[in-house]
Amino acid sequence: LIQIAMNSNVSPVRQTERIVLLDALRGLAIFGILMVNLPLMYKPITSMLFGGNVDGSLLNMLSESFIKFFFEGKFYVLFSMLFGYGFWLFINKKTEEGKSIVPVFRRRVFFLLVFGALHVILLWAGDILVFYALFGFILLLFRRVSDRGLIKWAIWIAIIPSVLAILGALMVGLASHSPVAAAEMNEGFAESIKYMKGFTENVYNVYSSGSFSEIVSVRLSEYRVLLPGMLFFYPVVLAMFLVGVWSARKNLISNYSQHLTFFKKIFWWGLGIGVVSNAIYAISYQYVTPVVPGTWEAVNSVTHTLGGISLGFFYASAMVLLYAKGKTYLINLFAPVGRMALTNYLMHSIIAVILFHPYGFGLFGQVEAWQGILLAIVIFALQIPFSIIWLRTFRFGPFEWLWRSLTYLKFQPFKI
Repeated sequence: LIQIAMNSNVSPVRQTERIVLLDALRGLAIFGILMVNLPLMYKPITSMLFGGNVDGSLLNMLSESFIKFFFEGKFYVLFSMLFGYGFWLFINKKTEEGKSIVPVFRRRVFFLLVFGALHVILLWAGDILVFYALFGFILLLFRRVSDRGLIKWAIWIAIIPSVLAILGALMVGLASHSPVAAAEMNEGFAESIKYMKGFTENVYNVYSSGSFSEIVSVRLSEYRVLLPGMLFFYPVVLAMFLVGVWSARKNLISNYSQHLTFFKKIFWWGLGIGVVSNAIYAISYQYVTPVVPGTWEAVNSVTHTLGGISLGFFYASAMVLLYAKGKTYLINLFAPVGRMALTNYLMHSIIAVILFHPYGFGLFGQVEAWQGILLAIVIFALQIPFSIIWLRTFRFGPFEWLWRSLTYLKFQPFKI
């Protein structure tokens, strides 16, 4: 296999061919993802199933609302779209012998799946790489779908969480009209909440004082508990993959100067819809119990999807428009982080393990929401110079280098 790969004349993108704006958008997405993920690293990830402001602290409620409004649901949308964009660029690379690059892409996402599985086992149950890899295989089925077809598929897939939440609310509403059905339903919900509270308390105790093997075991249990909720999250990921493929076909990022009118429209529409829908989302979250379907839960789900996509597009278009005006300061800061997106993403979990787990500093459960915001800013602020300095000596981040070497079945040049 190694000999075949060496003779296939397929190689990674050279650094001189990289699209700086694409890297900058990845870096921006990494920052937003850190801001959202970090609170679920210093407390049980299942705590998000109990709604907002559990401790009644006004400061924590405001901090939580800040993350909900500006960050949650926006940056995985952006990162997913960029994955789809990168997929189209990769799948259209030419080989000197004219061979299909599809087998190389399959190998690429297979090893991403391996990275994701190890991430879940060793570091954090909130991993997204596993599903990115699985959806990467699914993307191959869409590579010949028309542009219009991609957008139609993206819309239908993106509304799945909202449809499910609305149907759940309607079913609860109908059942409530029958005293017997309502009693049985409420009893079932009460049992579910009781179980999840007990489970979350056990997770808290293990992460606070457990051994490495105990933490791995409870992390895998967390992951299994979260899997049924994938229908309320991952359809939007796949939908944004398809939007990314469409964007790459239109050369929206690589040829951004020809699409400034489009980006200006997205900027204003995304801002208008995003502000309204995210205000509703942040407010509704304070009234939801996600394990119990209802009206507030349906409102929360709809505005999460709508607000996440609209404000995510707003952030992306704002970055493009700044770049077009020659305002490159932010781009120059974010781009090195984006070039090492996999490394910096995994570093978030590695840093969290060191800070919060008992075989590190043991700070699990001791961080307030406002402190988490400051900590996320500090971590990302350190990742910027780290990425800049690293890339002065090395062509890729360490995990990017390993991923590329596995993809092409040969060691890639590492040092500049």
